[in-house]
Amino acid sequence: MEGLINEVCGNVLMHFSSRFILSTFVTVIFTVALISNAPVSGTVVEQSNDPLQISNDEVKNSYLQYIKLVSQGQGASGSDCQPGLGQLESDDLLSDNALCNPGLENQQDKLTNEELDQDIINKLSDNVEDKAAALKDKLEKLRERMEKAISEEEEKEPIPLEEQKKVDTDDEASTQGHTPLTGENCRDGDVLAGASNAEDLKVLADCQDAVGDVMHTKKMDDGDYKFLLKLDDKYQFLVNDKNEEKTDGLLVIEVVPKDQDIQNIVLPESGDKVHVWGAWVTDKPKGWHEIHPTWEITKE
Repeated sequence: MEGLINEVCGNVLMHFSSRFILSTFVTVIFTVALISNAPVSGTVVEQSNDPLQISNDEVKNSYLQYIKLVSQGQGASGSDCQPGLGQLESDDLLSDNALCNPGLENQQDKLTNEELDQDIINKLSDNVEDKAAALKDKLEKLRERMEKAISEEEEKEPIPLEEQKKVDTDDEASTQGHTPLTGENCRDGDVLAGASNAEDLKVLADCQDAVGDVMHTKKMDDGDYKFLLKLDDKYQFLVNDKNEEKTDGLLVIEVVPKDQDIQNIVLPESGDKVHVWGAWVTDKPKGWHEIHPTWEITKE
């Protein structure tokens, strides 16, 4: 199926100049994931009820591609062009800079002699354009949600008592049979030392590691360095329903001021792949899971 999709994409590029496509589909990812419902010559594809449906995982992966390219300072075309949202001159998703899409550009060298009907090309173009616009909107909303979550703008009051009870029950189930880490990456004594809201934190494991991609960062008013981590599959058990509801399934990581200058800490930026160690806790008023305090961070 992927080969057929690539062939369709290549033929589209033969009929539409790269310049036209790049200027039309700005600041959005334009990959096979977005055109998996594209019709192929001689076949009939059943469309879903919502042809523009894009999963939240797709949105997060696309946003991650975008911030990685921005952080790496890569160009929007040429040899530096990589799949994803491409390099913008600023991190503003409303920028008019061109899309980076080498995956489709490179298909021109792999075409067969099969030609597509103009109607098929037009339908494919419309489908891609609509999905591009839908994804762009979702990316902007994801960034807004992450900023609200990390700033705790909507968490002024503790979650209701019934929700707290459910979190407690789920936490008990999550920690049954779970063995906290031990060793040189762990910390002796009071693992919550330095946390300004220690009274709000319920320790699930005195020492826990996690690996993932940094999606959003912020220096907080209390001095904590805080970021949201998109976990690798192996570590998905570290988040709970409240993370899914309030932080888009991202794990909250906080480095307290006294640990920000120690040798074991490298404060990451958005787009970094990191391995972290710290105390796995529930923030009781919010209900979500965190690693807080975090006392070791290495870049992968």
